[in-house]
Order: sequence, then structure tokens, then C-alpha cells
Amino acid sequence: MEKKSKSVFLTDAQQRKSLAVIRSLGLKGIDVITGEDTRWATSRFSKYCSKGLVYPKPINDRQKYLSWLKELLQKNNFKVLFPMDDVVMDIVVNNQGELKDYCSLLLPELNDYIIASDKNSAVGKAKSVGIDIPISIKVNGGDSLEKLDLLTNDLIYPVIIKPRKSSGSRGIAIVEGPRGMVTEYLRIHKEYPFPLIQEYIPQGPRYDVCLLYDNNGKLRASFVQKELRHFPLERGPSTLQESVWRPDLVEKADRLMKGLNWKGIAEVEFMEDPRDGTYKFMEINTRFWASLNLSIVCGVDFPWLYYCLAINKEINDVFEYKIGIRCRWSLPGDILHFVFNKERWSLEPSFFAGKKHNVYDDILSWDDPMPIIGFILAVLHYMPDKKMWKMIFKR
Repeated sequence: MEKKSKSVFLTDAQQRKSLAVIRSLGLKGIDVITGEDTRWATSRFSKYCSKGLVYPKPINDRQKYLSWLKELLQKNNFKVLFPMDDVVMDIVVNNQGELKDYCSLLLPELNDYIIASDKNSAVGKAKSVGIDIPISIKVNGGDSLEKLDLLTNDLIYPVIIKPRKSSGSRGIAIVEGPRGMVTEYLRIHKEYPFPLIQEYIPQGPRYDVCLLYDNNGKLRASFVQKELRHFPLERGPSTLQESVWRPDLVEKADRLMKGLNWKGIAEVEFMEDPRDGTYKFMEINTRFWASLNLSIVCGVDFPWLYYCLAINKEINDVFEYKIGIRCRWSLPGDILHFVFNKERWSLEPSFFAGKKHNVYDDILSWDDPMPIIGFILAVLHYMPDKKMWKMIFKR
């Protein structure tokens, strides 16, 4: 292992994807400093985390966070900044012209990011490049809100209402008929302005196409995973994924992202429509995805590749990887899936399957066990927080 001589700053240390980045870079001799809005962050307990910082909550005061970040970057010689969550990504992309004076960045241009991060704009872009999408209706403004009553009569039910910007399954509602449609839409509109209305697609297999582009917009790495289990059970975030070989979906996703002149990381989500077997575009994730560890286990080390491209270090393209490998989010996602799934004893793979059955874990590791302690402390810290539990169970 080379001597640690380079350092990076990584945000959102609470998430398991951040732990995957820390372990990836730490194993290669990179000095990783993490940040989170609480000291009870799972990833900062990793032996590969050099230091954990506490920063102002970006969701509460974006300008205060930006000032804190600029001061940190000015005082430290960080090679690369890894913005890991939606809010920080939005702040960094909007201010990348200034931030790139302090460290290396690998990010899309602002206009491309705005399209990709807005579900309505992303759906429109996908349609324009010939990719199948759910029937979608956009409500634009005041006049459109007043015409919601007329709109409800023209819809084919059930429909799904989803925020134009959100993560997981937050803010999503399924409406079975015209009655209550306007009320439900306005309820979501209060928290997520002008959400998107789409046809409801019966639950089918979901695929995530993970891509990495260099600063010239060239695709340098790809990986596809199939989501096997979720919590909440129907349409929640995935708790178990499997690596699969789907060059057809990579082609679709690459066509979409090249249409956006993309730079950096992206995850494009598709769902198979069980009614006709077509693959419908669902959304673009513009930052590292939660289940990042699976791609690393399979041989596509996105954090390391991202770091190299950010500092203009040449890499070999990575488009091949191990197939049939599974990775789960056991703490607490897959545990909750097991508890609430009535078919828990017939799961495939079994909840109790391990590496002998090609099942790996996002957090649990004999080599780096201390993040478990971090997770337990975080649970104890947040246990009285009703908002946190509501977010977990209604994502």
C-alpha cells in the first residue's frame, strides 16, 4: 500500500454509500476526512476514516453550510471533494465555479444537472431520445392547480403522484380514482411543489444502471444491478441487490446521459412493465447511490475511478464485472424487510445467507467492524426522534 499523501473530503458520513467510499479509498492509501451534521455518523467509526467533522445542517441553512465548506476547503489541501447527498450535491454543483479553486471536482454542468435532478425534466429528456417512459402529466403553476378538477376526469386510474425532487420513496402517493385526487395532490404540493402525475405501473423488476463519465463526457465505467428486496416492501429503497449483465439497459442509459453531456457519476433507474415487457425510465440519481458497495465487490470500484478522473489520472475503462453477486443493507433495511414480509421464511436468497452464497453486506465487515458500533450509537441517539422513525417507515 502506498504511503498516505493525498486527502479527500466526503460529506454525508451517516450513509452506507459513504462507508463504501471510505473503505475503497482508504485501502488505496487515500486519507479520507468525513463530514456530517451529527457526530453520530456510522462511517466515521471506520478504521479508514482519518477524521470526522460536524458541519451545519445544509437543509436548514444552505448559505451557512456553503460558507463552512469554503472555509474548510481553503484551509486544507484536499485533492477531491465527494458530495454524497442530494442537498450538498445541489449546493456544490451550483457553486462549483468557486469551489474548484480549492480542490478537484468531477461534476456535470449546472444546466444539465437541473434537468437530470428534476423528475419531470428527466422524463421529458428520456422521451426525446427514444426511451420508453410512463405516461406523465406536469402541473405547471397557479392556473394548472385551478384546473386540477378538470384534469382528474381525464386520467386513467390508478395514478402515482411523485415529487419532482426527492430520494427514496418520500412524498409518493398512489391514487385509485378521481375522488380525493385533488386533495392528495395539494397535500403533496405543500411539501414538494408541483409534483409529477404518472400512470401507475404494476410492480415489476427494477434495474439500476450505474455510470461514470470523465470531464470530456466519455463513458468510462458501467455496472447494472437488479433490486431483489425493498423496505417498505412495495416501492421502498432496495435492501438487497444482485449484479446482472444488461448491455441493453446500459445503452439506453448512456444514450440519455450523453444527451445531457454528462460528467461524473449517475445512476439511471428502469422498471420492467409487466403488462408489455418494456423497460420504462423512472429517474436519474445524480450522486453516488446507496447500494454502492455491490459494484465495488463485483470489480467496478467507482470511488477510486471517480477520484482518479477528478485529478486527471488516467484509468482503464471498466465495463465487465462479476455476475450473480448479491449485497444487502442489513442494518436496518433487510432486517425490517424480514420482519414485515409474511413470506420471510421462503426468501431467495435466505435472510441468513452469507458469502458462501455470494451474499455480501454493506456495513458488516470483519476487516472493519467498528461502523457497527457507530450504527448502534446512532440508533440510540435518534431513538426518541419521531421524525426519524417516520422517515424510515414512510420513505
